[in-house]
Amino acid sequence: MRSSVRQVLSVIVLASVAVATFGCSHATLDSGTQALNMTYTPSPAGAGRYNRATFDVNKIHAIPVDPAAAEIFGSEALLFRFDVFTADLTLQNAFPFSNIALAAGTYNVRLIEFTPPSLVDTDPLPSNPPTCIEGVATLNRQSVTPEIVEKFDFVDPPSLTFTVSPGQTTLALTINVPGLITGYENSFTCQTGCGAGGTNCVTAFSEANFRAALLANVTLK
Repeated sequence: MRSSVRQVLSVIVLASVAVATFGCSHATLDSGTQALNMTYTPSPAGAGRYNRATFDVNKIHAIPVDPAAAEIFGSEALLFRFDVFTADLTLQNAFPFSNIALAAGTYNVRLIEFTPPSLVDTDPLPSNPPTCIEGVATLNRQSVTPEIVEKFDFVDPPSLTFTVSPGQTTLALTINVPGLITGYENSFTCQTGCGAGGTNCVTAFSEANFRAALLANVTLK
């Protein structure tokens, strides 16, 4: 099994000191930022039959839960970001992909954006697959007509809240890889014998089902 992950550049966005005005008084918010190594962490790991399995993480925007801190950054605040990161779902261990600086505290994700996974089984398909989908070698956004949307974005997803503790050094984008892959497979409608040479094929895709699977299998911690 081969896997490859490309390194990305990181951007530190959070300022070390910000000043806010409340009524007639002036209050200085010292962010007390701490360096965090951001990792893609498969937990549990395991891409099953797929030899190549990737999806992109395009954006993550977050804002402090604390109203005073959130007011300083405004409604459009981007507290951290990075170049598009391609997550290799075949990896067994955590992979660092960015460095950020955040103050201790609790944050709500305001926006997170992913591309549809691309899953490829390069081994010969079984002549009698135990399930219909196991008779399909490749699943990606071009597998159905019309194609799957280019990106899945979530605005203010209630399940994505994370806390940075004093002394913390790592912030993990944690993916339940088997759960994500199963959710993706189950979002396709599969039919037997409809592909080239009588192979199985997928004929439709439920965006709603996969959006739910994405949120259920992604955490920040």
